Order: sequence, then C-alpha cells, then structure tokens
Amino acid sequence: MKKLLLPFLIILSSCSFFTNEIAHDENKKKSADPAHLSLVFSHNISGETHPCGCRNFPLGGLPQVAGLFANLSKTSEVFYVDTGDTFFPSSVVPASMKDSLSFAANNLALGLDQLGLKYFVPGDQDFAMGLDFLKKLADTRKFEFLISNLKDESIIKHKRFAVIERNKTKIWLVGFVAPDVFNDKTAGLFTDVPSTLPKVIEELKAQGFKENDSYQRLVVLSHAGIDPDEKLAEAYPFIDWIIGAHSQSFLRYSRDVGNTKIVQTLSKNHYVGDIKIDTKAKKESDTYELHEIRDELVKNLNPNPFVKFIDDHKAKMNELQMSEQSKMGMDLNPNAPVKKYKTAASCIECHKPQGDFWQGTPHSIAYTTLMKAHEQNNLQCIKCHSLGLGDPKGFTAAKNMVSFKNKPIIDYWNQVHAMSAEVKSVRQLEAKQIAAISKKWMAFDALSGVKNNFANVQCLNCHSMNDEHPFNADVPVTREARAVEIKNKCLSCHTNDQSPEWYLKEGSKAVNEKVVAQKFKKMSCPLNP
Repeated sequence: MKKLLLPFLIILSSCSFFTNEIAHDENKKKSADPAHLSLVFSHNISGETHPCGCRNFPLGGLPQVAGLFANLSKTSEVFYVDTGDTFFPSSVVPASMKDSLSFAANNLALGLDQLGLKYFVPGDQDFAMGLDFLKKLADTRKFEFLISNLKDESIIKHKRFAVIERNKTKIWLVGFVAPDVFNDKTAGLFTDVPSTLPKVIEELKAQGFKENDSYQRLVVLSHAGIDPDEKLAEAYPFIDWIIGAHSQSFLRYSRDVGNTKIVQTLSKNHYVGDIKIDTKAKKESDTYELHEIRDELVKNLNPNPFVKFIDDHKAKMNELQMSEQSKMGMDLNPNAPVKKYKTAASCIECHKPQGDFWQGTPHSIAYTTLMKAHEQNNLQCIKCHSLGLGDPKGFTAAKNMVSFKNKPIIDYWNQVHAMSAEVKSVRQLEAKQIAAISKKWMAFDALSGVKNNFANVQCLNCHSMNDEHPFNADVPVTREARAVEIKNKCLSCHTNDQSPEWYLKEGSKAVNEKVVAQKFKKMSCPLNP
C-alpha cells in the first residue's frame, strides 16, 4: 500500500503546481483579466474520471477539463462549483464493487480538488457509500460543501452560504438538496427547499444582500431537478441564476423563467457550463456558454499532469477489479449447472456466410477496445463488449470470460493483445483488417483448447436461440418481430450516452429511426438461403 501512495503524492504536488502555473507563470500564460470571472460548473459526473472510449468522438475527462480551465484562465478568473451526483455511478454500490468504486470516488474527489473545485452540493448518488464517506471528503478535501437546508447543522462540515466579492460585484451562493431525490431515510437530513429559502434570504440580507442591487447576483446551486427549479424561479423572481442537477436535463442555452436563468449540462463532464460575469458591470451583462469537453482540450496544458493521474487511476482500478472478481465463482449457481451460450465459434460451423460477415465487423473484436483503453476488467464496460455477463449461461467476471478444456494458458491475454498491438482504434480499420484479427484470434482459441470465449459482441448478443438448436426447432418468429427484438438489444448498449448519433439530439431519449435503420442494415448478416 505504501508503494501506491508515492505516485499519488507526486500527482498531488504536480497538480498543485498546475493550478499555480495557470495563475502565475507569465511566460506561459497570459494574465487573467481581473474584471472577468467564469463561474464554471459540472454535475452528474457519476464517478467518471475519463471517457469510456465507446463514442466515435469521446467527451469528458479530467485532463480535458484541465485543458479547458487552462484556456479560460488566460482571460478570466475560473471559479468552479459542482451540484452533485458526482462520485458514484448510481445511488447503490454493489457489495462486489465496493473497493473499486470507493477508490474511484475518492480519486475523483482528489482530481476535482486539484482542478480547483470551490463548492460542492451533494446529490443522492453521492450518498451511495453513506454519510460517513461524505464526512471524510468534507474533512480532507480543500473544496467545501455548500448546503443551506440541513436540519442538523452539525452532521457534516459545510457552509450555509458563500459570497464572491470582485470589484463592484458580489455573487451570493446558496446550495440546496431536495429531500425528495432520496428513496430512503437520507431525505430526513434536509428541510424543504421552498420553505427554507426565505430564511436563508434573511440571513443573506443581514450580511448585506440587496435584491435590487444590479451589481449583486444571487446564484442557487440546486440538486432537485429541472421542474422544481422552475417552480423555485417562479416563486422567487429575484434569483438570478439556478445551476441545477439530478434530472440530467441538457440545456444548450439557459431556460429563462422571468429574470431567472436556469442552467444544466449533460452528464459525466461531457459539457461544462460557464456563466461569464464582468465584475465591473451590472448583472444584465452576464452571458452563458456551454463548453464541449473534447479530447483535443488536453493539449491546452503541456505538460498536462492529469494524463498521468488517469494512467495511475486505471492501473489501480484494474488491480482492485481483479481482486474483487477473484472472489466471484465460475458459475452463478454451481449447484444447478446450466448449458452455456453457444459462442460465435460454434455458430460459424453451420452459418459460414454470416460468420464471415460478422468477422469483418467491429463487433467481432469489440473487447479489443477495452484492452486498449485499459478497461479490460471494468464490468460496467465488459457487459456491452461481451456475451452473457452476469448470466448463468455466460460468465461472472473477466477472469472466467474465457474457459479452457484443459489447463489455462498463462499468457493467453498477452498473446491476444499482441494481435492488435499496432491498432490505435478498431473503428479506423477496414473490414478485411478486422476480419484478419478476428480469424487469428479464433484460430488461436482452437489451438489453445478454449472451451468458451464470451469476449466480443457475438451472434447471441443480437439473436435468440433455443438451447437445443439446431436439433430442436426454435420458436417461429416473423421477420418483423425479429427486427424489433434485435433493435431493442442494440439500443440496450447503444444508449443516448454512448451513441448520441443514434438519437434525435444530444441527451435525448428519442431515437433517430432513420439513423438506427441505417446502422441496422449495415450490421445485418446475410440471410440464409
């Protein structure tokens, strides 16, 4: 464990240097204009420190956000806040993933700290490991919790409100967590937002807040959802900005309710919101911009210390995931063994034209993408890059994704990885190049005595089949019904988050039927004679 601490101490020091470098190194960075402030915000990061690699054009990631902040810092002061659902992918942490997800959450908190996060409003997902986890974050991180509606002020270190004073401007910040975002007793920690805000306003007025002062802004950091935010804006028209979260409503522009502007971005740091404030001007001059967090932003900071941060993060995550999965058995229920799914190698014996087509598609070497991204033990990624994860007919962990008839080959995965070592992206390969790797892998499996290989997206990821096929007839199904079934299976992995081009607009759940039909046709195997 001591060996692991040293790299993170080095990262801490390098990231601290990064934040100072932006502000003070005149040779590399243009001085920030003291009259301009960028109130930047994120939310619904859901534990993601880096792009998963599924998208054609990856978005998000701490190195990329660091690059954005470096660029913004050339012309304005960057003041960073977050409105919750940040540290965990959901409000429940499976016991089997507790070690890896708690490490990821702690490391994400470290990364946000080094990015310069100032204030944080927790959401329901942030309580996935309980209140004690958040208490430790509040005690050990530099960013501060901003919560204005706690019933018991002593339960966690926090501020009830904050104020940013620059030139003529005062920006008042309050943070609210809506009790009804929780499905458990955690809701009892918070008071009702609409009834609490008037009391908070009185506190602000006692400190100098003036509703009608054009140089003062009231900004509500809200973890409630878009509908409650709109009602809050209607009830309190003197609120200038509401930075929302929870509902993951993707607003490219502010949603204006009277004079109140409501803003939210998309999840997982794919976008960062930016309220631009001229601190020498009246609030009517404020503007809003949405920044898309693209890969090329990494280059805005050279060297970018978060690149190594992510490399070390992945290495530790793989170690923890392997340890967690070593405790998982080969079968989900060993006392009631079931027949395993037929893999593509079995299907190809009778369906050669379809097999030849499949081997020319990225599906046939989909697991290669995870190996290249160093996510080969991440069960959240494996589920869409393999067949049968968590199913009695499939496998339970990366270690038993491939089973052997005899003794396993020790360096099996090293040899598989070597087959595509020169490949940067599977998507950039031509069909014949993909087929060459796929066929080489399948031949290696035969030579190595592989019994089942559930890696990659295979025939039964899309098709249904009777367990006794071909000796027992499959249930007849119309071509139309089969197409609907396969489409639904496609959309279970090609979500609006992972494949936004399949949907009508970014963040929408409405499928672009024309695009999906094109994808379906492109990936459809040749019909049987």
